[in-house]
Amino acid sequence: MTTLDDRSPAATTTAQVRMSVPADSAFVYVLRSTAASMAARLDFTLDDIEDLRIAVGEAAALLVASATPGADLECTFAVTPGEVNVTLSTPSDVPLAVVTDSFAWQVLTTLTTSCTSTHDAGFAVVNLQVNSILPPEPQGTVA
Repeated sequence: MTTLDDRSPAATTTAQVRMSVPADSAFVYVLRSTAASMAARLDFTLDDIEDLRIAVGEAAALLVASATPGADLECTFAVTPGEVNVTLSTPSDVPLAVVTDSFAWQVLTTLTTSCTSTHDAGFAVVNLQVNSILPPEPQGTVA
């Protein structure tokens, strides 16, 4: 298995990727695909990659449902070895309708290391953290 090496900025530092897509369910796949790509680049296991992909899709679906019509869905992926933090936000006039015992929220909390939601200054926000079950390998190693 090839791992990140010191030529990769994600090997030792936090790298960020920011995206904006229309707050429409037709564009959620773009965020899911990007999440999976980021996790794969960090050598996450296949299960971890799939967990992150599903979690981002569920969080985006929650936000799309409460988004102001015509708004965009902003997504920031902050990656470090062994960890991906995702912040999704969209303008919303109403607080995010999170029911902690709902199926969607149960999926999010099961698949992530950490999951929170907030509504502040007219924006609904979901923060996700997913850690790989594998510890990050020392930089520069190839197995």
